[in-house]
Amino acid sequence: MRIAVLGAGQMGAAFGQPALERGHDLVYWGPDWLDGPALAALAEGGPHPDLGAALQKPVETADEIGDAVRDADLVALAVTSEGIGWVSEEAARHAPEGVPILVFTKGLSGEDENIVPSVILASKHLGPKRPVVAVGGPVKANDLIEPSPTQTVFGCEDIEVASELADALSTTYYLPSATDDLLGLGLCSALKNCYAIAFGYLTGHDAKPNLRALAFGTALGELAATVSAAGGRPETAAGPAGAGDLYVTCLSGRNGDFGRLLNEVSRPDEALEKMKNVTVEGLDTLPYALKLAHACGLGEAELPLLYELDAVLRGERGTGDPDLIWLL
Repeated sequence: MRIAVLGAGQMGAAFGQPALERGHDLVYWGPDWLDGPALAALAEGGPHPDLGAALQKPVETADEIGDAVRDADLVALAVTSEGIGWVSEEAARHAPEGVPILVFTKGLSGEDENIVPSVILASKHLGPKRPVVAVGGPVKANDLIEPSPTQTVFGCEDIEVASELADALSTTYYLPSATDDLLGLGLCSALKNCYAIAFGYLTGHDAKPNLRALAFGTALGELAATVSAAGGRPETAAGPAGAGDLYVTCLSGRNGDFGRLLNEVSRPDEALEKMKNVTVEGLDTLPYALKLAHACGLGEAELPLLYELDAVLRGERGTGDPDLIWLL
């Protein structure tokens, strides 16, 4: 199978490891201003600049999206949520009809009360003749490329498509399952970043296990409540797409790190400065998460962690020494 991967960032690159192991041919595209060094490393078989590890062999790269997707049997979208719209539109101009689209992008978008996951936005641009499959679950790119045993979830309204791709891409260490809850999977993938910030803020660096469990359980409960109210299935939130992804994101990564730093600074912008102003996905997702909660009739009584996080980031609450018991 020929797979076009659009986006040469950490997750797009790491996905190449199991795909190559299964004998698939890969071609990568990415905007040169963003992915230029990564594309050069992938083409040469060298270590990815952000991951410090290489794919098992060099891969083909393309200068244009059309060149990458024109003869593809599968297209994988691994771009940022800001780029998912225009990249999907360009892919739709050139990708053959019937080719499935695997979407790694995680985020929320929309206006007013019409808030949807990035994968739903991508499907609107790609049209009804290309099945769209969301990718979620507890996957850290640096663990996958090494590789390390990794559970993931493929979601498509046509579960047979998700199952076929899971079979085609599974290895002894890359373990995808399939679901037809495309909406629930997309919501879990986006919302978990907000709750990882909240978890880090409430537990800091030295919290005892009981407090960590209380914070995690509360965050997971809110995540499940939002997914269910928005039309997804609560069991999706309870499985690897929700609980698993939330767990790994709370313990490692930029969102949890940012939350922990909120305990050490006077203002949220100081935490970002300490992190050298890297992208913290949960900060971009939070305004959409609040709009979604409002549209679903979920307020502070139902989602105390989400609304508390918003108050802290807007300066209505002081940072440092949060009291989880008071919130509950």
